[in-house]
Amino acid sequence: MDALTEKQLQGTITDMATMLGWRWYHTHDSRRSAPGFPDLVMIHTGQGRTIWRELKTAKGRVSPAQRDWLADLVAAGEDAAVWRPADLASGRILAELRGVALPR
Repeated sequence: MDALTEKQLQGTITDMATMLGWRWYHTHDSRRSAPGFPDLVMIHTGQGRTIWRELKTAKGRVSPAQRDWLADLVAAGEDAAVWRPADLASGRILAELRGVALPR
């Protein structure tokens, strides 16, 4: 599972999210967007939640601009984090989409 590309990880996540009632947005061409803006913004009205996720491969690095966005979102009270293929394999992503908190 660690061999997943970011695109494959995103496709798996957005498929799961759609099946679980999430509405999501991904900027397809980030070259004209603010540097570091998270890959996915996801809303679930039934859960009353919005989450912001940066997606990375197993070895992908979070850039300083991405780190700043995530830190600012968390400081503003938002649920923002990084998801990697290991989070998919561990069940963390599915649990978070279902609204179940797992220990980190």
